[in-house]
Amino acid sequence: MFKLFALIILVFSATIVSIYSLSVADINGGSIRFNQYINKKILVVNTATGNAQANQQLTELQQLYQQQHDSLVIIAFPSNSFGNEPGTNAEIKNFMQATYGITFPIAAKSWLTGDSANAIYKWFANKQQNDVMNAKTEKDFQKFLIDRNGNIIGRFDSSISPLSSIILNAVQQN
Repeated sequence: MFKLFALIILVFSATIVSIYSLSVADINGGSIRFNQYINKKILVVNTATGNAQANQQLTELQQLYQQQHDSLVIIAFPSNSFGNEPGTNAEIKNFMQATYGITFPIAAKSWLTGDSANAIYKWFANKQQNDVMNAKTEKDFQKFLIDRNGNIIGRFDSSISPLSSIILNAVQQN
């Protein structure tokens, strides 16, 4: 009887949250509402313009977006969580757009870890909310891929190129 009661409590204590119910501030002072991306895959990437990988990663992210924009949205999340993004929102936006021609959405600069993390990264870090994993973000340019139904289907280390076959295959699969 106790095991059954404990199981019932566990089932009802898990609070799965749809990514489509979340929103974050964008770099222009507006908001990015994830419900506008229903039926598209979403690649969430934490960025830092001062990181040694910024040139390759941002160049390839823009190329990936240009190739797949009909079925994929990329959202950049600038952060100084790892000490590589000292710029303001305006500086980050100007640099990313002028240097790399970034046309995909850019969130406002925010924290990715701890109590101050933005709503999306808190969601990634909480399996009870996302129903997949407790994903701790540990470096710049880590990537999360969300399927067309709002489920996490991939987590990619910063060492993985945005144009790698592993990411391209994941993006192109139904």
